Amino acid sequence: MELGFTAGIAAIVLLGVLGQLLGHAVRVPSIIVLLALGLLAGPVLGLVDPDALLGDALFPLVSMAVGLLLFEESLKLDFRRLHGGARRPVLGLVTTGAVVTGVCATVLAQLVFDLPFSRAAVIGAILIVSGPTVVGPLLAVIRPKQPLESVLAFEGIFIDPIGATVALSMVHLALHNSGVGLGTTAVVGILTGLVAAAVYLVVVRFGRVPSSTHVALGVAVALAAFAAAESVGEESGLWATTALGVALANQTWVSLEALHEFGSHVGMLLIGSLFIVLSARIDLDALVRYTSGTLVLLVFLVLGVRPLAAGLATMRTVLSRRERAMVAWMAPRGIVAASTASVFALQFDDAGKPFPALVPIVFGVVLFTAIVYGGTGPLVARLLGVRAAELEPMDDDGVPREIPDRS
Repeated sequence: MELGFTAGIAAIVLLGVLGQLLGHAVRVPSIIVLLALGLLAGPVLGLVDPDALLGDALFPLVSMAVGLLLFEESLKLDFRRLHGGARRPVLGLVTTGAVVTGVCATVLAQLVFDLPFSRAAVIGAILIVSGPTVVGPLLAVIRPKQPLESVLAFEGIFIDPIGATVALSMVHLALHNSGVGLGTTAVVGILTGLVAAAVYLVVVRFGRVPSSTHVALGVAVALAAFAAAESVGEESGLWATTALGVALANQTWVSLEALHEFGSHVGMLLIGSLFIVLSARIDLDALVRYTSGTLVLLVFLVLGVRPLAAGLATMRTVLSRRERAMVAWMAPRGIVAASTASVFALQFDDAGKPFPALVPIVFGVVLFTAIVYGGTGPLVARLLGVRAAELEPMDDDGVPREIPDRS
């Protein structure tokens, strides 16, 4: 029995929140519970059909919600946290590491699933992204030493717009034999985000805006920046909201305490609802059909690609051998991978060139990496001895509440 609009929306939000609470209670990554609930509500029981509920507005709303999530996560990227030489490994992971991951994942997808190179490249590019919605909660449990914690947290957020932009270029290459300018997409988004940050700071600093309205204003500015950037270049919106959050996180004129509160509440609603919506759209038969191939891909990603990418990216940095090993064992995928796969699959359908393997393969990787890293991450960190001896006060996303003085 399919639920109506009001009941369907309520069910999505309720399942999204309950899934995260249940994951926290049983100490498993909430993404696993959310995906299971989404599959149950969607293809198994047929209670929720996101396409019928939201129609053509589904994917624009999903994209905007992902943009808000990146804004919320990037508000934590205070560069003062990149102490102890963390900048170099982060830069290596989002450049060298991204290239190695994308190329290797492309080759593997082509070999394992017998795909044309252009379509395998779409999967490879999507798998570049990590997942702050998964990495953050894991860091809160693992509580690694500095600068390791900063390296993993910054990589998880910065890599998402990079991977999404590269994936968009591969989609255009597959459909139209022409790529999208990565540089142009990034520049448009970053400039839009910086302008939006300036507007927010001026209004808050000189406009006598009550502190109780800072969150509403921040959300409005983030959505406006996303929409403005997207109107100029597709996927520029993710760059815009990320740049907006980073710019605000690194200024000293306005307190961000209220905006950080936004993340702990609205962020929870967005993450839960997005995972329920996207997993409810999965073709269960297709997911099962591609499971064996996805498991083969996963083995190579976990045991080969990530260690290679992390090893090259963190070579000759301040990270110790044990810390580099921990970086090599932390590459879950999250909501950005799932949402971009869903959006791009629709683009293939609209172009009359369906790509039925895209969503089940990517969702399979999202699910299995959450199980692997969520189930073993704390144990591996303990065995490697990279957990902090004195636990810093952290929020639920694994971010220190106060910037430690390590001068």
